[in-house]
Amino acid sequence: MGKLLSGKYGSGPDAESIPLSLKECNQKLNLKPNDFVSEGAPTFFEKSFGSSGRYLLFLTDEADVKDSSVWKTGYYLLPLDAKDVLAALDKRKGGASGEREILPIDWETQVDSPEHIKAKAMTWARESQPLFFKCVCPRLSLRLYPPWALRQRWKVRLRCPKRCQPPLTTLL
Repeated sequence: MGKLLSGKYGSGPDAESIPLSLKECNQKLNLKPNDFVSEGAPTFFEKSFGSSGRYLLFLTDEADVKDSSVWKTGYYLLPLDAKDVLAALDKRKGGASGEREILPIDWETQVDSPEHIKAKAMTWARESQPLFFKCVCPRLSLRLYPPWALRQRWKVRLRCPKRCQPPLTTLL
């Protein structure tokens, strides 16, 4: 099983994802053999060269590529944003919750919300945690937005306090 690595240009990877298979990364994230960067740790991201964005790498595992003639063991650069990866992997909700620890969640509320909405939001947050990359933050932040103007449903946002990755949002 490989893993996704994320970081800012000018520094090394600072967040990693749940384990993903090469087949899954190829099908859902459109990873191609020609996205190969290097067998060892790549150095292209060590200098930012004026770039302010983030990069995504997929690190393959030896077991995934042993039977393939086109795939190599090493690092592949994904031409996607982290938010696109989270959207593509959204179907994995709850599938890998046993593989890593569940982080504590802090509530951010500006208005008092009904208990059934809070319960739905907390259930969604627990199921969505495996979609987050592993980062250095000790907890996550959950915020509820009440229905407003044309939006009839409550909006929920789960994010990392240091903004290591894009937030996950949904409507309840």
